[in-house]
Amino acid sequence: MKRLFYIPLLFILLFGCKKDKIDMQPDEIIEPLVGKWLLTESEQSVNGKKVWQPVNSNDPQYLVFRFDGVMFDKDGFANCCTPKELSINGNSFTIQPKRKVVYGKCAAVSCAYCAVWGIEYSGNEMILNYCFGVREKYIKN
Repeated sequence: MKRLFYIPLLFILLFGCKKDKIDMQPDEIIEPLVGKWLLTESEQSVNGKKVWQPVNSNDPQYLVFRFDGVMFDKDGFANCCTPKELSINGNSFTIQPKRKVVYGKCAAVSCAYCAVWGIEYSGNEMILNYCFGVREKYIKN
């Protein structure tokens, strides 16, 4: 009689295990970037020289990195025009969403695709290098 009790219990234990557990730990390459970043300056050409110009602080812009490299705005919507890969202080990181990604109004956005964004960070400061020479400076918030 005990055997009949153990057989269904064994099946419950074997098939009740969740095999597709999502690893939500950030990779060591992306880990320092995970969190909320505030845009503080953008690089502009003034009289043929590249200089850093402060951005409008009345309308703060944020960039939020999730543990898997997916980037969001301050409202929690995924950025529409993101690359497939980041070069973080010279190390390559492929962005692979591991959880659901919700996009905002991407149909109304025209993107100039850039396969890799360069990121240089030190402490709480990050410089984001887009394709075409555009650079922005952020501080960790």
